Amino acid sequence: MKYLYLSLLMFVTATVTAQKKSFQSAAGIGGIGGYHYGALAFSFEPRFNFYEFSEKESLSVGVCFAMGPSIGSDRRTDRDKISGGPIQPGWMVNIPVTVHYTFGNAATPRSYKYIGYSVGAGYAAHNGRRYVDPGPGIDTVEVHAHGLVLDGSINFPMGNSSWSLQSSYMFNFSNNNPDIKGIFSMSLLYNIGICIHQHREKRHYDHPREYYHELDREMRKKKMESRRKIMAPRGSSNQNPRESRDSLLQIPPDQKQLP
Repeated sequence: MKYLYLSLLMFVTATVTAQKKSFQSAAGIGGIGGYHYGALAFSFEPRFNFYEFSEKESLSVGVCFAMGPSIGSDRRTDRDKISGGPIQPGWMVNIPVTVHYTFGNAATPRSYKYIGYSVGAGYAAHNGRRYVDPGPGIDTVEVHAHGLVLDGSINFPMGNSSWSLQSSYMFNFSNNNPDIKGIFSMSLLYNIGICIHQHREKRHYDHPREYYHELDREMRKKKMESRRKIMAPRGSSNQNPRESRDSLLQIPPDQKQLP
């Protein structure tokens, strides 16, 4: 079995080495929620494109770091009365590792398609705090979850930049919080370094007015030089009129001056 794993690892390494590779990243803001649970998320997602089918299609592996504030409050029953515990602010951390297939916009740093799509799957770990209401199995404000995560995004242009509306759902496999079946998240990400409009040279009508004045001056100068060359006699332009006339009549030099 170990030889099978070694062969598979060598095959994947050779495939990745032979293909074009690139790196890109995104950053944004969003929200994360679950059963009696919610948090604000600031996200940063570095992504490595290990297989590029073309400039508009790629396979990538990425890690979306999400952190933000979450608030928990312990509320328990005491003789059929609900006593509210102190509000305990906390910090949420969500780290999914996923493999994505992306087509169109933001598939690679060189992709200039106007709309793109991405789907991915992986594994995630999540820690945070939440509100706790009376009930069976709900006895802690701490949230510790991990499990399979599925996500998808739509990449779209805004001005000359690329943005992604991303959503994901994590299935909770942990026994720490059995009442939380899953955690949902949604975020708006800015794709760093992805431009929609490629750089182009200025067209002739994009230049300032001074450019046209200078161009007109150069054109007039060239026309005057062309007219001077046409009207000037043959030979050097520094010749005097008598030498030019003599050269046209082809008078020998010893006969130019009569005795």
